[in-house]
Amino acid sequence: MKAEHPNKAELIDAYGARFHEMMSGPIPGSVEILAELRARGTPLYLLSNFSAETFPPAFERFDFLRWFHGMVISGEVGVIKPDPRIYEIMLARFAIDPHRAVYIDDVAVNAEAAAGMGIHGIHFTTPAALRDELVGLELLPRSVT
Repeated sequence: MKAEHPNKAELIDAYGARFHEMMSGPIPGSVEILAELRARGTPLYLLSNFSAETFPPAFERFDFLRWFHGMVISGEVGVIKPDPRIYEIMLARFAIDPHRAVYIDDVAVNAEAAAGMGIHGIHFTTPAALRDELVGLELLPRSVT
């Protein structure tokens, strides 16, 4: 990028050097849902558009990233969501049956692309909406009030 935009070299360098500052942290309530799924023995896999350079620092910073049974990182495989090939890589690498899988993404087009592969795609909007959807799929229990 610096070769293409030499006048922006300082900003391009800042992106990598200060990437951690751009990630405020997990969305409150979302890691709790992940923890519940984990506690129930749900197989968890990560499919992310992280770059190969920015994922390792995030992995070190966020303990919950260690809860996944396997990961496909865009920067490592050279394909980004919503390209169907990245879903194919995920399904093949971990022998996942798409018809028994649920994919959650905060970008609607990515959830739709997963659905196009036979996966139940969920567009994440809020932890409460996600919880309701997972309860409906019987992946989480209904709350007792």
